[in-house]
Amino acid sequence: MKFKLWLSGLIEISNAKKKLLYDCGITAEKLFFMSQNELKDIRFFTDEDRKLVKKSAESFDIDREWSMFLQKDINLVTIEDKEYPDKLRNINNPPYSLFYIGKLPDKNRKCVSIVGARGRSAYGCEVTRTLSRALSKQKIQIISGMARGIDRDAHLGCIEAEGSTYAVLGSGADVCYPRENRFLYDKISLSGGIISELVPGTGPQKMFFPMRNRVISGLSDIVVIVEAKNRSGSLITADFAMEQGKDVYVVPGRITDPLSYGCNRLIKQGADIIYNIDEFVSDITMTRLTECTQMDFRKNLLDKKEALVYSLLDFCPIGIGTLSQKVPYELAELFEILNSLINKGFVKESISNYYIRSL
Repeated sequence: MKFKLWLSGLIEISNAKKKLLYDCGITAEKLFFMSQNELKDIRFFTDEDRKLVKKSAESFDIDREWSMFLQKDINLVTIEDKEYPDKLRNINNPPYSLFYIGKLPDKNRKCVSIVGARGRSAYGCEVTRTLSRALSKQKIQIISGMARGIDRDAHLGCIEAEGSTYAVLGSGADVCYPRENRFLYDKISLSGGIISELVPGTGPQKMFFPMRNRVISGLSDIVVIVEAKNRSGSLITADFAMEQGKDVYVVPGRITDPLSYGCNRLIKQGADIIYNIDEFVSDITMTRLTECTQMDFRKNLLDKKEALVYSLLDFCPIGIGTLSQKVPYELAELFEILNSLINKGFVKESISNYYIRSL
């Protein structure tokens, strides 16, 4: 695990390249001990990548750093480990590693993420707390980002119902942000877990929050947006969710209210509407989650390459050119994978060289 800690800290090597290393059978430990000539055999590494890896391996006091890490109350899991969340494995740009305090979401239980405006209204607060409590009472895990406003309300509603809630941070797992949520941070670590792909000690930065949004949606089966302005970060989460093939639900609002603009726009784009909390909870526990379970079963029919390509498709047509830029396969191999997915009933070719999900 100490070598995985080292690779996690190499932020100059992208998550995409770290996943390619894993797909090629190159573990963190194997990479650490590679010679310069062996590093040259990694075709997707640039010369700068090779120099960086070699220099880091030579200067990194791995035993000392691992000993210091063990003194912290933080756990580490990487894409190399079986404990890594299955929902994240096949999303576009999965995090190589997750640092967490407490625990990770239970793989055998469903997850709903609830996100929305920081400057939410009293109505938004009431709806979020009520929804989170209702879902938690059905043993559904709640995921959010521990931001002010709707995120905070989602966590609190779950805690009030004695459920399991998880916060995905835009800082290291050991850095509570915003500071005023310290009490909530401690509660979440006991009821569920604090999760971050950033190494411990990393402070919050603006660029980290869109990154964490893909993890929030990636860990979830369903994403719910409660109040969002025109340029809300919650809309980024919704975009990631749709890209990942997740169901997106929104709470509708008044057309004259700026806090409703984002949600109403998502409705126009095809998002589902929550018009009654009891019916929504009943629907996803009795029907939707059954469908998700069947989908999980069918996904087991896919190999790694098929699962990756399938995760990049949506119910809006995607051209072969766009798709080829997102996968590490030659065009001929990509066509073979798509044909296999079509034959298995997962994908349709809507028009020539444009593909959509059929499931």
